Amino acid sequence: MSNNYNNNNNYHGSSGGRGGRGGRGGRGGRQGGGGGAGGRGGRGQNTGRLRPCGPFLKDNTCQNGPNCTFAHVIKLHARLDASNPKPQQNQNNQNNNGYGGGYNNNRKPHVELSPVSAISLWENQGTIKIFTGSHDGFWRLWNTSGGQFVKEFEHNLSSGGGKVECLQVASNFLFCGFEAVSLSLPNVPVGMIHAWNLANPTAPPLEFHMQTGLLPYAHATCVTTLVVHGGDTLISGCRSGVVRIWKFNATSNAFELQQTIHGHAREITGIVVVESMLWTSSIDGSIRLWDLNSTTGECKFVITKDAKAGTGSGHAQAVTGLLACPMPNMGTFVLSSSLDGTIKAWNGTNGECVASEEHGGAGVVSMALSDGGAAGATTPPAAAGGATPPASSVPILLIGLDNGNIMMRNLVQTSKSPAFSLILTLSPQYSTGHNNGPVKTIVAGPSGTFYSGGADGKMLVLQIVADLGI
Repeated sequence: MSNNYNNNNNYHGSSGGRGGRGGRGGRGGRQGGGGGAGGRGGRGQNTGRLRPCGPFLKDNTCQNGPNCTFAHVIKLHARLDASNPKPQQNQNNQNNNGYGGGYNNNRKPHVELSPVSAISLWENQGTIKIFTGSHDGFWRLWNTSGGQFVKEFEHNLSSGGGKVECLQVASNFLFCGFEAVSLSLPNVPVGMIHAWNLANPTAPPLEFHMQTGLLPYAHATCVTTLVVHGGDTLISGCRSGVVRIWKFNATSNAFELQQTIHGHAREITGIVVVESMLWTSSIDGSIRLWDLNSTTGECKFVITKDAKAGTGSGHAQAVTGLLACPMPNMGTFVLSSSLDGTIKAWNGTNGECVASEEHGGAGVVSMALSDGGAAGATTPPAAAGGATPPASSVPILLIGLDNGNIMMRNLVQTSKSPAFSLILTLSPQYSTGHNNGPVKTIVAGPSGTFYSGGADGKMLVLQIVADLGI
């Protein structure tokens, strides 16, 4: 893979955080040193115990071999354009000099791709295939056979310019939440959910309708998150803060609406089920816990910045996601992420906060849990009183940030590292990451693989290939 990578040791791997921008004199240094004459650079950031080797990551080779002072632990298998270019908003603005004269500066226009917002994996006959969804209104299927990562198929869901926001493969179905124009409301985009039977992909998808005929859509606004629970139940959330519960009816061969839950004031960003408790998060800054046994959609707890559930206070800004962490003999813990730069761990049944960790000032947008290349990593968080696991079975928390970086933290305490300690940071400036915006989605796969999608329209395929030393 050609990457025009500079092999100079100054850019060999990840380093300290970039210094803040100085005044008009210049930019601060990489290690947080001084800016130019106009002002002082900012403070450097902690990027982790390991600094990935850029040449090894990108080309699987390093001229320094075993003498390299950077870590040969991460491999970039592919960096793919996984969406179409954004629609041109104003072509004239790209070709004039800013003074309204229409002067063409003869520079090749920069092509911006639509963000990649969702990734889901499908294991088919021993081969991992990848579904991606993006804001150009498409989902795409990628074949990984032979390590080539070839686009096998794509499907346009929205002729009206809607966005795909969420995907999940479950029970051999592909479930997709998106925005599109309904035939019943030809001028208004609404929230849709379709489900394709992957065993019969040419068949029309199942469509989720609030009411057959009269309300042939799932939500009034774009579907932003969904989760399949128990094989026959799907829970969805939308941009306007509404949560809906759907159940499959074998007689009608359709998912039928069972319950609508109101309470959040803004977009739903996360859904997790722990026993009979439904957890939801929103950009309104709150996390809510609902009793699934209640037919009225009773809210049992709310976690916000000021209110408390158990002993832990909530996030100070928009909550961007939830992640369930089942632990043997300990129950299930729920992780929440936020634009306030923190990840918090909660007792899944009562909402008690058991841990909280900041991430260097950058907002957290996405999370996933990897086995780090070791099978069966299911050790409870040290904050909850779990035993210290062997280093080879430590689960790794993958974190996508709003600045395009990807962080890796060990989730539990070991003899070498405390819980939530920062292992390494992948940055587009020094190793790899996403440019021009956040890591919108990150998904863990088998054998230490993980996949990220960003606002830059790229999908990265990465793998942990060596012991992380934790």
